[in-house]
Amino acid sequence: MKERGQAGCLFHFDNVFPKGKSAYGGIDLYQIGEICCECGYEILPHMQYCLELSCIVSGSGFFHVGDDCVKVSAGDIIFNSVGHVHSIQTDESSMLRFVYMGFMFNENADGEFADIRAFLQSAPYYHSKDTYNVMIPFLRNIDEFYSQKPYSRTMIKNYLEEVIVLAYRSFIEKSGKVARYAPERSSHSVGYTVYSVIRYIEHHIFELKSIKTLAEDLGYSYTYLSHTFKDKTGMTLQRYINHKKVEKALEMLKYGNLSIKQVAARLHYETIQSFSKAFSRIMGYPPSVYVAMQKEEAGSE
Repeated sequence: MKERGQAGCLFHFDNVFPKGKSAYGGIDLYQIGEICCECGYEILPHMQYCLELSCIVSGSGFFHVGDDCVKVSAGDIIFNSVGHVHSIQTDESSMLRFVYMGFMFNENADGEFADIRAFLQSAPYYHSKDTYNVMIPFLRNIDEFYSQKPYSRTMIKNYLEEVIVLAYRSFIEKSGKVARYAPERSSHSVGYTVYSVIRYIEHHIFELKSIKTLAEDLGYSYTYLSHTFKDKTGMTLQRYINHKKVEKALEMLKYGNLSIKQVAARLHYETIQSFSKAFSRIMGYPPSVYVAMQKEEAGSE
């Protein structure tokens, strides 16, 4: 990345390789890192020489690809293909923090990643919400480079593949090239209905705002779905959703390096107070206590 000086860049961790790249199975990794920029900061235009995937951790800004200007904000992912002029600019009123990796598929990826490679290279860029929580394995992978623990190469390869596959799922779903799942309405598929709800919540936890929306997307009535779920699991659907949101919050607070406010926003809580209340109801203590516990644990290692 070509930066406009160092002023305005709060921090930049960039892992590059002595030989320009390092192979992890079917993926050649050129660089992986994280950058946080102040308001108005610019990463200068440059030709994209490898595939690049970025995940916006916080803030907002603009990714320029050729003549297109793409507005990005926390919870977005954006992919840039090879051979296009690319630049990044932070919003004038907001800092921008994102993680990124530059990579290419090698000959070992011909079978396993053929469809993904063809899709990613079919357009100058792809932009989507991070519907599959790419950020977590992304940040864990960066941590592997920083910590260099035993079997780091194995973990890095697995995380790289996970990040690419999850990003591909988000992009291809947004493109409409995958048929949306809709189970048949049948009173004889009660067990299947409950499982479809569980899977839906797992895959849409960051988009889920209400049970009504969930029911509409799956093709059931709100009343039927709520009654069936409670009847088969002994737990109300809303309580189950609350548990899954707190479960995801624990993961993000531990591995995502996000503030409590940012996690609350990602999970669609209206206020940090409502998030803290929901968290405390399930965990028995507020998220601030959990964050303090994690810092204490990290300090003792």
